Amino acid sequence: KNGDGLLTPVELKEGLAKAGLKDIPPDLAAIMEGVDADGSGVIDYTEFLAATLDRQQYMKEDVCWAAFRVFDRNGDGNISKEELKQVLSSSDVEDALGVKAITELMQEVDGNGDGMIDFQEFMQMMKGGFDSNQPNKR
Repeated sequence: KNGDGLLTPVELKEGLAKAGLKDIPPDLAAIMEGVDADGSGVIDYTEFLAATLDRQQYMKEDVCWAAFRVFDRNGDGNISKEELKQVLSSSDVEDALGVKAITELMQEVDGNGDGMIDFQEFMQMMKGGFDSNQPNKR
């Protein structure tokens, strides 16, 4: 409000009210404390940005979790080679990828070599974090 680049609890409350948020959480002070990394009592730009980016990361994980559940047909928290084949077995996908490519994908993404893709491995794949040139831990 005063242009100093810092958010106080009062400024945050006023800003939320001006934005039309009628139900301001009663635990706003606790939320601010969680975002206020240096304990200064105010939220600076870096702290605000970090809190926002964390939220974006959680939202991405939610989307990936929804996609993961599509592949995890039996709901056991892992994607087996059979489940991967089931989901990707439409003729369009098989024509585009080929059965060999599905097997290769499984081997590349299965970081711990247990023959399954767990959610962490799935997230790593979605972030583009597996290296197809690295030998798998088998």
